[in-house]
Amino acid sequence: MGRLDGKVAFVTAAGGGIAGATARLYSAEGAAVACVDIAADTAGQTAADIEAAGGRAIALTCDVTDPDAVAAALDETAAAFGRIDTVFDAAAYSEPKHSVADMPVETWKAVIEVNLTGMFIVAKLAIPHLRAAGGGTIVLVSSIYGHIGASERPAYCASKGGVRMLAKAIAIDHADDNIRANAILPGPIETPRLLQRNASMDGVRERHGARLLQHRLGQPDEVAKAALYLASDDSTFTSGADFFVDAGYTAI
Repeated sequence: MGRLDGKVAFVTAAGGGIAGATARLYSAEGAAVACVDIAADTAGQTAADIEAAGGRAIALTCDVTDPDAVAAALDETAAAFGRIDTVFDAAAYSEPKHSVADMPVETWKAVIEVNLTGMFIVAKLAIPHLRAAGGGTIVLVSSIYGHIGASERPAYCASKGGVRMLAKAIAIDHADDNIRANAILPGPIETPRLLQRNASMDGVRERHGARLLQHRLGQPDEVAKAALYLASDDSTFTSGADFFVDAGYTAI
């Protein structure tokens, strides 16, 4: 018996490291999975991996900032699998480094549009599907930088802090719908995304230094395991929570 047997999951950014690992784990635990990404090829690869392992998956191309596209993707998921029980939303945009004074307004808007407004759009349009299923779970991916600050990352920090509070608002407003919402706050996780800002993984380890209490970067599957807990009935008394997966990074 899998922990998500009979469930249907809608996973955004499913072509990425963390969300891809989560989509694969959800499938391994019994869920049918809609693998959603703005990049068709990466979404397709995750869905193909799931099907090759004997699971059920569809790949959907979707820009989370487009309400019509999100609504269509959710409807297609419900049509394919009969319902939607859980949403894992990880779509994010990582901006070039700027101080507040130097950041172009257009860059600020682009980051907030994907990282926060996109989360709102997905949650807003998914909630009627979760209601129709009798309830469900929403897991939003925030970041340790939604809890602590980082230099030259004003839009990212602000957006990820907003994601935490959005999860709490959903949890409060929709408890009577039997919908639970939580935020995961990962620390440095070893994915190709880190190389957008760093020349090498060794450079990432050196930069984070003493905060890496386990002397290593996290792995995508370690975040996926937290996402599995929050999506499953093991976490029925957990809602509106900040769920840190950072090996104590924020304890220092």
